[in-house]
Amino acid sequence: MNKNGNALKRFLTNKNTVTILGVLIGALVLIVGYNYRVNSQIEQVTVLVAKENIQPRTQITESMVETVSIAKALYDKMIGDYGAGVSLLRNASELNNFEDGAFSNVNALIPKGTPLIRNVNVVNESEIPSSVLKKVNKGEVPYAYQVDPNDTYGNSIMPDSYVDVYMKYTNDEGKIVFGKFIENVKVLAVLDSSYRDVFENTAEQRTTSLLFLSLSEDYHLLLRKARYLSIELVTVPVTESIINEDYEGTLRITSSELRQYIEDRTVNVTEDQLPEADVPNIEIEETNKNNGNR
Repeated sequence: MNKNGNALKRFLTNKNTVTILGVLIGALVLIVGYNYRVNSQIEQVTVLVAKENIQPRTQITESMVETVSIAKALYDKMIGDYGAGVSLLRNASELNNFEDGAFSNVNALIPKGTPLIRNVNVVNESEIPSSVLKKVNKGEVPYAYQVDPNDTYGNSIMPDSYVDVYMKYTNDEGKIVFGKFIENVKVLAVLDSSYRDVFENTAEQRTTSLLFLSLSEDYHLLLRKARYLSIELVTVPVTESIINEDYEGTLRITSSELRQYIEDRTVNVTEDQLPEADVPNIEIEETNKNNGNR
C-alpha cells in the first residue's frame, strides 16, 4: 500500500501531471460554458404570428393565426424591448383572454408572419378609439369639412399633409370670384362617407369625403362664416408637403379682400348662428407643441 501510495503521490505532484490536469479542467470548463451558451441561443419557444395580413380594427380569430418556433434569445430580446403590460402571445388559446375580443389596434396593420403582441398591435375591442384620434397643435382647433369625392385629387390629401383653401362665390355684380383664401392648413384626419379613416385599411378602396383641418380660432370662425354665406370652399393639396414630410408651412390668410368680403356680410351674425362642423365632434388629442410659425 505504501508503495502504491507513494507512486500516486509522486504522480500528482509531478509538474507535467499538474499542467496536463489544469489544461484538461480548463478545456472542460470552456466546453461546458460553450455548450451552455449555444444551447441558450438555439433553445426554441413558440409564439403566435399572423397567418395572413390583418387589417386595423379587425377581430382576430384562430383561423388568422398560427404558431411558429423562434430562438429563446430572440424572444427574450423582443420582450425586453417593451415595458410592463406587454407580452407576446404564445398560442391561439390566448386570444380568448381578451375580455371583449382580440382586435388589431387602430392604424396597426399586422403583416403576415408578424408576432402578435398584447397591448401593442393586439388590444381589447374597448381599447380601440371609437373615433379618429389625431393631434392638433396648441392654440388651434379642429374643423370638420365635407368635400366632394370628385375633388379629392385621387386621395392625394393625406393626414399630416397641408392644403390651401380657395373660395368660390358670385359677387354683388353677378360675377364668379375664385381665389386662394387660406394657405398651409394642416390636415388632421381624412375620412370616408362612413367616417372611417381612408388610409387605415389597405385592403379597401375608400374615398375621401370628410377632412378634419387644424385652424386657429379666428380662421375657424371665418370658414364657418363663409359657409353661412353659402360660399363654396375648395381644398387643394400643397404638393411640397406631400413630397417633403418635414414640411410645415406658415398658416396665413392670403387675401385680405376675401376676408373683408366675409366680415362685411356677417358683422351682425352671432357665433350661435354659424353652421357647426359637418359631423359630431370627434376625440382630439392636443399636443403641447406650440410651433413658432403659428
